[in-house]
Amino acid sequence: MVVMKKSALFLLSSVLLLSSCSTQEKEQVDSLHSDYILSAKGRVRVVPPPGDMGMVSPFHTLISGSIYSYQGAYTKQEIEKLQEEFQFRISYYSALSDRHYDYTLDGAPFNNLKTVNETARGTEIVLDPFLYDLLKESFFFSLETKDEEGKLRFNIFTGALNDLYEKKLDDLDVSALDRSLSLANGGLTFSSDIGEKEREEALFRTPSTYEECKDLLSFDDEKKSVVFRPFDRDGKEVEGVEISLSGVAKGFATNEICEDFQSQYPDISLFVSSGTSSIKSIGNRPDEKPWSIRIANPVSQEAPLVSKRNPYEVSYRRKGPFSLSTSGFAENHFYVYKKEEENYVRRDHIIDPSTGYSPSYFDQVSVLLEDAGLADMYTTSLMLTSSLEEALELKEHLDEHYGVESEALFLRKSQKDDDNALYRYSQMELSPLSDLGLPIVLLQDGTRYEGDYTDIRSEDIKESVTKADRDFSVTYFATKGLFSSLETIADVNSTPYPDNLLARIVEVS
Repeated sequence: MVVMKKSALFLLSSVLLLSSCSTQEKEQVDSLHSDYILSAKGRVRVVPPPGDMGMVSPFHTLISGSIYSYQGAYTKQEIEKLQEEFQFRISYYSALSDRHYDYTLDGAPFNNLKTVNETARGTEIVLDPFLYDLLKESFFFSLETKDEEGKLRFNIFTGALNDLYEKKLDDLDVSALDRSLSLANGGLTFSSDIGEKEREEALFRTPSTYEECKDLLSFDDEKKSVVFRPFDRDGKEVEGVEISLSGVAKGFATNEICEDFQSQYPDISLFVSSGTSSIKSIGNRPDEKPWSIRIANPVSQEAPLVSKRNPYEVSYRRKGPFSLSTSGFAENHFYVYKKEEENYVRRDHIIDPSTGYSPSYFDQVSVLLEDAGLADMYTTSLMLTSSLEEALELKEHLDEHYGVESEALFLRKSQKDDDNALYRYSQMELSPLSDLGLPIVLLQDGTRYEGDYTDIRSEDIKESVTKADRDFSVTYFATKGLFSSLETIADVNSTPYPDNLLARIVEVS
């Protein structure tokens, strides 16, 4: 499941940019945006614990919308009303799905996900219809993602694991060796691994199989109520089991808001970007041009010191309404150096609930579906597969179960001359190395250091003598319906682009 941070703003996975409209007629774009949820003002207010700032970013990211129209299509009052409604919906839906804070609506407290997690087990809790539907749909989706061993790829009962990674990602400890590896690798982030004891404790509080999860929640559609009963295989209650909806809530909210706006204004042309990982368009652009989206190359964010990485390498265009969800490691990750294996293992915020680690087979997965909430769940579950074949099989199963035809884009690093060969960062691609097989650095006083890094601090290091010599491709595996709509940036409008294009687009069925 996806970890959501409690404090800092951050962007998830792919950056998706809308091209600007340009016509000879007078066309306008009215912007919608979300603001912080505060404790001192607003219809929705956070109830912070002692010492907290009392300020929460909805869904812990930036959510914005754009209404495309010709001048005169909407009055100033209508735009102001839409902005007010947009802000309220984003704040309220975020508060409902938050497991960290309590909130009030117009001065009155209400039940949210935190309430569900903290209420005595076996107690019936009546929920707002949005949270009820969100919880029910994500629960049953989880059960549909079981593998051959009964383990769930998508899992809403991962609060304990999420807490472990939230804490780690908020405060990465960087040793002298970690800093030397980062400098040698062009900016890759290194840190110590998740503690084994802490991981095992979190796993104990994380039911991960179909059998362990199938009876944990029960629903009453008439009352809109839920009962949470976390038990282990022996029927004993397990302390600390928590539900997390971070892998679906934002997309679900995006879908609800867009559908409501369209019911009010059937001809609206609306584009919503929810943290840039879940986007949805309603209607057609007034100039009848296609929406144009650039999909970020996560490699450029992964190693920022390597100037030859292109930030965008693939473009996607289409007309009319659509929803596109993207999951990936983006900024929420770090690497661990495994000396015995002479390679690096990535840990990121998308966690396998059965192991407590990230599979890290795909760098990024995007899914096209009409339902933005369903698309969010698709991408998270597909990121938690360990091969392209497994991912396509799961996608086919989900499509059949939900009666939809999704399109998917799987992104991973591949060996330069073989799309089917997965590429992994290796210590053997660094040169020169010391006799200990570690990077060589210059210290602040100009001396050359070739030790084991136990006798210096990270701030003692000035620069790296050792450099990485890596040669790989970024392969985009696209399903048939999406393949024809994708172009490398070099092909779009014949725009010149650097010769070092990493992207290769391959069709899969």
